[in-house]
Amino acid sequence: MFNLEMAIAEWRKQMAAGGIKNSETLNELESHLRDEVERQNLAGRLDQQAFEVAAQRIGKSRELAPEFKKTKETDEAKERKFKLLLVVLAGMLYLLPFALSAPKPWSGLDPVHRWLGFGAIALTVAAMFSGLFLRRFLPVVPDKRIRTRIQFVSVIPVFVWLLAFAFVILPQLELTIGQVTVATLWAISPLAIFGGLTFGLDEAAR
Repeated sequence: MFNLEMAIAEWRKQMAAGGIKNSETLNELESHLRDEVERQNLAGRLDQQAFEVAAQRIGKSRELAPEFKKTKETDEAKERKFKLLLVVLAGMLYLLPFALSAPKPWSGLDPVHRWLGFGAIALTVAAMFSGLFLRRFLPVVPDKRIRTRIQFVSVIPVFVWLLAFAFVILPQLELTIGQVTVATLWAISPLAIFGGLTFGLDEAAR
């Protein structure tokens, strides 16, 4: 006796064997297959015939794989360009206040604190783009949903640190405005480091 769920599971295996291995793509195809089977059922066909018609209409894996691969590569390229643009914009916005107010933030600072401030800025900007260079050393996580979860969880400690620095540590320090600027620059640098590493996870997977 024909079993629709077993037939769909076997069809999915055949699709994977034919080159469509991405789970998101397979889920999308299966959803289309089920919708088409339902339409065929409503048209009066029994499950077996409805499944056969639906599978034929969706196509074979060897025909679909190149198209999905091409679409996936195009989408990934667009997403990568968008993320790179965000990194560049973040870097520009980060540097803009210092460019507009120079040399005021550094007035009254001794050379050591001044170089510490410049070092924090250089580290932060470099960290934003570190994912492009560190991708070879980062673990490859092919599943996008898992990568997103890792990226989200990894940023939480950084925000906790920033809140602790702003509301607990900084109020207890007796610093000049210039020294507060330097301390703040170093305090926010971990955000750029984690941002670069999370971007690097995407680069490693790519």
